[in-house]
Amino acid sequence: MIKLLDLKNYLDGKGVFLYFNGRISHDLLIQLGDTLKQELKREEVESNTIVKVFSMFIEQMQNVVRYSAPGETNVPPAPAHFQVGVVSVGYDGNYYFVASGNRVPATDVNRIREKLEKIRSMDKDQLKVYYKEMRKKDIPEDSVGAGLGFIEMARKADKPLEFEFSELNDRESFFSLITLINRE
Repeated sequence: MIKLLDLKNYLDGKGVFLYFNGRISHDLLIQLGDTLKQELKREEVESNTIVKVFSMFIEQMQNVVRYSAPGETNVPPAPAHFQVGVVSVGYDGNYYFVASGNRVPATDVNRIREKLEKIRSMDKDQLKVYYKEMRKKDIPEDSVGAGLGFIEMARKADKPLEFEFSELNDRESFFSLITLINRE
């Protein structure tokens, strides 16, 4: 049996103050977002920092909801408006972090990796130009968004986006994304 106190102590030791693992819906995203804002206000965090952390949280949660691989092997199938993922928010030294993870189809890994590597190679001015350029493009019919979320996160983050793909099987990988925001 899992020892919840051990898990809590581990997360506390890593600076995590908000953690969720499971099925994520739009309604849950709103509730967790409100909880996050209240926690940051309680800690008397500057309003500009609250906005940055909150927007990173929303973007990452939306990525989980929109782009997760359908179904999970260890849980019953989720309704279409639910996706399974994990998100955590905390602090590490001088930075707040927002980290998320979800399954993605193996066929999407190279496309996502290329997009993120391109974004990581740009400075803030280049990101601003690239963002404007991408906003002008037509959205493909089979797309669930304009693909601006990664660019927007990179523009707001105080360090380059961190990401990793861990192969789960020949059909899926686990995608992890971390954004860092100055605490001051």
